[in-house]
Order: sequence, then structure tokens, then C-alpha cells
Amino acid sequence: MKFLALLFRTSPASLILVTLFGLLSGASNAGLIALINHALASQLQVGSAVALGFVGLGVLTLLLRYGTQALVNKLNGDALFDMRMRLARQVVATPLRRLEEQGIPNVMTVLTEDLFVISTALGVLPRFLTNIAIALGCCVYLAWLSWQLLVGLLLVIALSVVGYRLLARSAIRDLQRTREHQGALYKQLRGLTEGIKELKLHQERRAAFLTEEVEATSSLVRALQIRIGNVFAATGSLGMLLSFAFVGALIFVMPGLGWVQPSVLVGYCIAALYLQQPLQSVMETLPILSRGDVSWTKVHQLGLTLDSLGSDAPALPERGHRATFQTVELVGVTHTYYREESDGHFVVGPIHLRMHAGELIFLVGGNGSGKTTLAKLLTGLYQPEGGQILVDGQPITEQTQESYRQLFSAVFSDFYLFERLLGLVGEGTASQVQHYLSLLQLSRKVRIDGGVLSTTELSLGQRKRLALLTAYLEDRPIYLFDEWAADQDPAFKAVFYTELLPELKRKGKTVVVISHDDRYFGVADRVLRLDAGKLVAPAESAPALQERAS
Repeated sequence: MKFLALLFRTSPASLILVTLFGLLSGASNAGLIALINHALASQLQVGSAVALGFVGLGVLTLLLRYGTQALVNKLNGDALFDMRMRLARQVVATPLRRLEEQGIPNVMTVLTEDLFVISTALGVLPRFLTNIAIALGCCVYLAWLSWQLLVGLLLVIALSVVGYRLLARSAIRDLQRTREHQGALYKQLRGLTEGIKELKLHQERRAAFLTEEVEATSSLVRALQIRIGNVFAATGSLGMLLSFAFVGALIFVMPGLGWVQPSVLVGYCIAALYLQQPLQSVMETLPILSRGDVSWTKVHQLGLTLDSLGSDAPALPERGHRATFQTVELVGVTHTYYREESDGHFVVGPIHLRMHAGELIFLVGGNGSGKTTLAKLLTGLYQPEGGQILVDGQPITEQTQESYRQLFSAVFSDFYLFERLLGLVGEGTASQVQHYLSLLQLSRKVRIDGGVLSTTELSLGQRKRLALLTAYLEDRPIYLFDEWAADQDPAFKAVFYTELLPELKRKGKTVVVISHDDRYFGVADRVLRLDAGKLVAPAESAPALQERAS
């Protein structure tokens, strides 16, 4: 029912037409069986009217089959597009901390593997409904011939369904296990591509990785898939066996009883043989729907949903919203997360900090002191578990957090560089882009044509410069750089600290720099030190900030 409801929300008109065409197809197929049975009962001595009726019903059946398939193609395409866009918007709208806890490989598996499985299930669902409609149409005709024999046929179908449920129970459990191992396999294959240099340089590590991880997981997935396929093959064979048993009873048992007319037996034999194809298709579709159900569950476990209409993403703020500010304050802000290396929870905060427009602030501290977590709290990527953030004295709420994030332009240490300057290039920006390329000493390596970077195959330091270029083009009031200079050569590192940062300050920008380069600390207006999640050099005392917040 969940897949049917999703199809109805995606394109109700198409689903109604598919259902209507299926019912008409069932009726036309029942009519064909009736005509064939009539012709056989008359020993093929039929008039032209019956022949014309047969031709007409045959053409109608073909047209209905084509029309149904065309509607199915449109319905499946619309549903797949709708799911992709809805999930993409929901991933963007999902809190960053939840995505990190779930793991990026799990998110990617949902967006690729699970989405494909669900779309496949959606693709076969209309055909599943059409075959059921054909079977129902035939059953109506069979009920007209003999309702007693129909009860026997329905009993055979019921036994097939019960047999399927019993046999498929273990297969569905294996489907769930397979999905878990496929997520692990995706993570290992990601490690294969991202760690290729390390694997090439260490033969023993490469051999252990391929055999103990990739091969072991792949072997387990293979064994589960073979077992699942065998179980579902057995369920299909069971249905066919019961169908043959029913036809055999009609041919070899019923004539001896004498209470069923031969013409009725012929009609039932033809109908039973004719029904084998749609019923077999239904049985083959059930495993696909079962796989789709498992993937549907995984999507919901990630915190996403396919049930709601429209996008769950918050509305984007208007351009220019909160273009200026005077102060940003963190008042008693805290955040807790699990840290594997210490097998315990690490608490950042309570943080009391006030930043003014036009300030240049350095945030320093040892590895693991919580600097990046504080940066994510400051930029609104994490929601504080305690305390609050104020902008010009106004608290940031869940409803205004999206607008608050638009104050910031950030380059994190694990930044991602898009190949296109999405949403950043318009009329009159070409000269500005060229100016920044020259400023960042990239004009000889990178060209930008139509907002597309000519290349991103650069050193890490040069890629960070391109990320800085996008930050310049965003032109936000607050800039945050997380260890930006760590991968720059000494000459450009000096340019960054002594020229680029002061230039941003002169433009009235607030700049927060996470850095270990103590030789340049004199450039900053303030140096804040974070130690074990606590800010040991705040700009103001905690009581003063508490008093201001109240």
C-alpha cells in the first residue's frame, strides 16, 4: 500500500488510467477466453460475427497492453524523479549532525542502491496491478461458468499465497541482511578508490584489504543473493505445480464425477492455462516488492521519508536577508558527541563569546580540542544542545537558523569543491572572477567559462584557493577558515595572513581563522584558545554575557 500511495501522490491521473486500462484489459481477456471456449464447444463451427468479435477483442487487448505500458513508463519516470528530488532536498534539510552519525556511505547507499530498488518496485507495481485485474476478469467469467469450480481455483491460489509467505519469510530476513552487507561493501569500495595510493604502496595491506574485507563481504552478499533467488524460484515453482495439479484434476478427475459439463471443463482448462502467465508474473513481482519494502525501511531509518508531499526543505531566505549585523553572541552554547578514541562523550562548552562586525579573530587549540565542532556551532551547521546564539540581541530559533547560516561563508578543512560556480556568477562578475584568480595566483592554471571551472585537478593548496574564490564571490558578512593555510606554500601562506585577511577586515568583514600558525597571531584582533572543549580566553566574562542575554 505504501508504494501505491506514493504512485497516487506522484501522478494520480496516470495511476487511475493504468487501473482503468487494467480492468478493461481483464475484461477483454475474459472475453477472448469466452469466445475461444464457445468456438471449441461448437466444434469450431462458428459464424463470422464470432470471428470478428475475436479479432476485435484481440486488437483491443493489444492496444490496452500498449497503452498500459506507456502509462507505466510515464508513471515510473515521474515517481523516480519525484523521489530523487524529494530525497535530495531532505538530505540538504537534514541536520548535519544526524547525517554524520548515520555515516556518509549509508547516505550514499540510500541515494543510489535503495533508490534504484524502490524505483524498480514502483516500476513493476502497475504491471502487478494489471495482472491482478486480468485475473479478476477471468475469475468473473469462470464464476459465470461454475462458481463451485471457481472456489477450487481460488483455493489453489490461496495455497500458493500461503506457500509463498512461508517460504519467503526467510528470504525477506536475508534481504535485510543483504542490505546491511551491501552498505558495508559500498564503504569498502569507497575505501578502495580513496585509499588507492596507500594500497599500491603496501602489498600486505592491499592483500589483506582485498581478501579480508572486499572479498569476504562480497562472498557473503553473493551467498545471500543466491539463497534468496533459490527461495523465490521455489515459490514460483510451487505456484506452477498447484496450477498443473488443478488442470490435471479438471482433465482426469472431474469428467468421471459427471456433475460438470464438458464445455465448462474446457473453459476452465483454457482459463487456468491462460491465467498461468499473469499469476506467474504476480509471483515474480512479489520478490521485487519485498526488496523495495526493505529499501523503503532503510530510507526511513536514515531519518528521511517518502510519505510526505512536497519538499521538507525549509524555504530559502530572500537575497540580502541579514546582509549586515553588529554582534553575534554565543551564550552558554554546548554540544556533546561521542568520540571513539576515548570511548566516551566529549562536551564542547559552555561557550560564551561575542563577535563584532569587522573583527579578525584567531581560534587556536590542540588537536581534538573541539575547534571544528565550535566552528560548526558558530556557523549554524550544528544546533546547540544548550545555550543560545544571538544576532544583535535576537535569539536564533529553529525557524531562523537557515537565515542565520546565510551570514557565513566558510572553507572547512574537509571542503568540497564544486566544478561550477553555482549561484555565484551573473552579469558583470567576469572581471571580478578574473581579479580573484589573479589575486590567488591561479590565472595561469584555471579558466572560468560560463561559470564552469576549466579544471579542479590541482594540488590541495590550489584547490583551497579555488574554494576561497567561491567564498569571495559569496560576499558574506562573516568568513570562517578552518586550517586554510595548512596546505599552502610559505610564500602564499604569508600572502593569506598579511594581505588577504587584513583586506577582508578593511571591507568590514568578520573573519574567524582556525590556525596553528603562531607566527601570524599578531595579525588578529583577538586570539581565542580552546582547551578540552572550553574557551579559555573569551572576549568577555561569562556573567557579563549572561546578563546581556537576559
